[in-house]
Order: sequence, then C-alpha cells, then structure tokens
Amino acid sequence: MINRGIIFMYSKSAQKYFYMVGQPIDGMITDKEGNLYRPYQAFVEHMILRGYATNSIHSYAEHSFRFLNYISRAIELTPPPIDKSQLRIIILNYTSYLLHGKDAADPVVNQIAMENDKVRKTSISSLAPIDHAVSYFIKLGELEQYEQTGVLSQLFKAVKHEITASEKKRIKKHSMLAGVIKGGLTAKERVSYGILTRKRSKSNNRIYTTQSIELSCVTKLINSATNLRDKTIYSFLAASGARSHEALQLKITDFDVITKDVYLRDPSLIDRNTSGLTPKEEEGLAWKGRNTETTFLIEPFKSMFFSYLTDYLKQERVSTCGHPFIFQNYKTLRPFFCSDRSSRIKQFKTAAKRSGLEDTTCISPHSLRHTYGTYVLNYLPLPNGEFGLPIAYVKILMGHVSLDSTEVYAKHDEDIMKAQVEYANELLFNANEVDLKMISLKYRESQLEKVKAEIDRLLSEEAA
Repeated sequence: MINRGIIFMYSKSAQKYFYMVGQPIDGMITDKEGNLYRPYQAFVEHMILRGYATNSIHSYAEHSFRFLNYISRAIELTPPPIDKSQLRIIILNYTSYLLHGKDAADPVVNQIAMENDKVRKTSISSLAPIDHAVSYFIKLGELEQYEQTGVLSQLFKAVKHEITASEKKRIKKHSMLAGVIKGGLTAKERVSYGILTRKRSKSNNRIYTTQSIELSCVTKLINSATNLRDKTIYSFLAASGARSHEALQLKITDFDVITKDVYLRDPSLIDRNTSGLTPKEEEGLAWKGRNTETTFLIEPFKSMFFSYLTDYLKQERVSTCGHPFIFQNYKTLRPFFCSDRSSRIKQFKTAAKRSGLEDTTCISPHSLRHTYGTYVLNYLPLPNGEFGLPIAYVKILMGHVSLDSTEVYAKHDEDIMKAQVEYANELLFNANEVDLKMISLKYRESQLEKVKAEIDRLLSEEAA
C-alpha cells in the first residue's frame, strides 16, 4: 500500500481505476487498493533515461494515464462476456470519446464522458501525439504485466480467454493489447494515427491523382533543381522508386559507398540516444513498411545520384548538424523531412516547369516513384530478351505490402531482381539520356520474334 499524497483527478464524479500520486513525471499511479502500478512507473523512467524533455514526459504520462482509466472503466461498463473482439472495439471507441465526449453515440463512451465531465472535445490534430504516447506506453509498459500486478493483467481477467505458457511468451514479445489494436484493422480504420481512428468525409475528399513523368524528361528535371540537395533527392527517387519520406529519412549509415548500395530502414529502429531528434521531430518520422530494405537502382539515375551525393556532402551539407540524416533544411540545419511538405512539392513543380514540363498540376516528387514503377513493369530489358519484370517482383521492388507466403521467397526474388537490374544498366544506360522510343521498339521486336517462333512451331507440327 502507498500513501497517495497529491491525487491527480479529472472531476469529483469520475469513476477511476487509477489515481496519480504527485505529478505525472513522478511515474507513480495506484489502483483503488493503493497498489503501485509498476509498468507505468517503468514507462516514465524509460523516458527519463532516454533524455526526453520534461514537458514531453509530462504529456506522454498524462495521455497514458487517461487511456488506462478509460479502458478500465469501459470494461467495467461493458456487459460480459468480453472477448478479444469486444476489447478491440472498446479500444477503438477511445477515439469517439476524445473527439465527441458527451455527444458520443456509444452508450458506454457517453457514460464515461459524462462521469469525467468531458465537455471540451479533443481536436483531430491532437490525435497523433496522443496516439504516439499511448502506443509507446503499450510497447514499453505492458511488457511487465505478467511480472507485476497491474491493471492490464487484471483487465484481461474480464476477457474469457485462457492464456497458455506459449501464448504468454508471445504476449511478452508482441503485447496482447497491441495485438488487439493491430489485429484485423483495415487501412481505412487506422488512417494515419495508429490505434486512434477518425473518419474522413467523402464529400470533402479532394480528387487528386499523381501522374508519372516521361522517363526521357526526368534527367532534365533533376538538373533543373536549384541546389545539390534537391538534385540528389530527385535522382535517388528516380533511381530507386522510393517513397518520398523514405528518401528524406536516409542516414549516413544507410549507404555502402563501396558496393554503391542504398538501404531503406524503419526509423523506429533508430537509437533515440543517437538520433539527435527532438520528440516533436520524432513524431514526424514516417514508415509504411517494406518487404526488403534493399533498393534496386536503375541507370542513368543511379550514377547521377552518387555523383550529386558526393558533391552535396562536400559542398552543402553541414556535418556538425547534430543528427545523422543526410538531407538538411538549409536555414535551420534540421532534418529536411521536418520541413513543410507543400513547400517541397512547390519546389519540385518549379524545377519541372524550368525543365520544360507545361502542366504540373498533378505531379510531385511522388511522380518519380510512378515513373520507376511504370518502367520496371513494362520496359526493363531482361537477360532473356523480354521486357518488364513480373508484377510480383515489382511489388517487392516498390516496397509494397505483400502476402506472408510471398515474403518467404523475398531473398530469392531479391537476388534475381538485382541481377536483372544490373544487366539492364549495363545494356542500355551508359549515357545520361534515356530513349524510351528505342526501348519500346526493342520490346515490340521481342514480341514479334516470339510470335514468329510460335508460328514456326505450329508449322513444324503440321508438317510432321
């Protein structure tokens, strides 16, 4: 038992499972019996050891505290039996609680909001930092739920589900609560906020289709950029087909200068002690996921990229910027991925117009990804004389999400694709200009040869 001291509460009528002792940054919360909840304390201690700013720790701790009380109260109010599916719904309804409060349609959410006197509704823009805090707590704090007595282990007693020894091991590794949050969620449900969801109004959706750029126009566009940083970024996008955020988050350690390989890696694996990012900048990191971190660079953009990269590192990048990310904001020296996205698109359109493209309405840096995908799917010359990789290979090249059964063969496919890309590079791209018409002609000639071969085979069979 522990003396609660100063209690952090919402309102006098609130029905709470947890009570906070002192301030959120102290990391001490107790249940109704006064038992200290160790996972929450470990969560706060971890942030302190990682060097998080005091305000950030305070904010993350408060968000997680509110979430735990909401979950515990919602389970108390939900009619039993509560299975894993029902628990998932309870968690997802936290968004409704935040955004709608007393106006929430769900009766359980509505009652909790009434008890907490939640009149002020959370803005949509606030969902992302709340989600980041709650997800971070789940990842760190819940690992101790079977080591210590805590609310999560108590809550799951209400869920009629026997836990086997092997399942406990999986829970320790992956987190049961995180699994409930992730399991079965559609992309539409998750939107961009992880466990917190919001609905987008169809009437407000803007119809906007990113267009690809003719391959023969890309070189001139790259050279039309006004600085080495942008030339380096554009040439990498054209060479790799990477997503814009993947390119902007490249670090020094993602390059192998000897083999001239570039790797795209999950930024969540970055050591926060060495990333040099503020908590707010960390929230700007994005990752859609890839089947392989290897990139398959096509010429002439591969050579352009490494040439511009060398010049950029020598002439423009400030190495004492305090972070490992390659691309910087010229004014602040902070990572370029933190800059305004609309400004980056505007810079790209300006370069496109300067290169001679008249209509830039539906183009952006993402257009170079479309160009890459179109090329490797339709025109990439292969060792057997055909053109274009199988679509299954292209999905891996582009880093698209694929079926689990396909991922088993990812390494084998990777070796094949690397050999094919190298063959294409040696065959066609020794110059800086790409003749797409010549590639198309060779493709049609190869198709004609296949038809002739088939005719010869049929005639031979008839003669026999």
